[in-house]
Amino acid sequence: ITEAMGGILFVDEAYRLIPAQKSDDKDYGLEALEEIMSVMDCGKIVVIFAGYSEPMKRVISANEGFTRRVTKIFCFSDFNTRELAEIVHIKMKHQVVDSSLYGFKLHPLCGIENLAILLEKETTEKQRREMNGGIVDPMLTNARENLDLRLDLACTDVESLTTITMEDLREGVRLFLK
Repeated sequence: ITEAMGGILFVDEAYRLIPAQKSDDKDYGLEALEEIMSVMDCGKIVVIFAGYSEPMKRVISANEGFTRRVTKIFCFSDFNTRELAEIVHIKMKHQVVDSSLYGFKLHPLCGIENLAILLEKETTEKQRREMNGGIVDPMLTNARENLDLRLDLACTDVESLTTITMEDLREGVRLFLK
């Protein structure tokens, strides 16, 4: 909180502050929430609470002053399969050097439309709703691992060694969701 003064405090997965079931006698999450609430009136900090809609209701009801201090609530729709496919493409296009996917690319058949169809077939609506964009990273990591397993040890073709196929992505989703 002290470091965020004069700026923004972003609390991701804020619903974790107020667990659905109490685990012990000391509720540090509620204590943390109350500490955050205590500085919100000073005007020197912007606090953004992020989380899934349903669990966030616990946070809102946990502190009587929450709705007075948090005056704007934005609800974003879950990503659809096309948007998830677009995220895959963005991640593959803008890789960082320390990424396990650095230097890898998608096969031309792994276009957004084909990838959206794959996600529609291989995931349920419930899985997409619960995991949302969280599907993408493990799917790509598993696809990369599938590529490694799929190739013959004698393969020296750089193109083959660095190109993730639709089958790799399919296996990536299946491994993640099993």
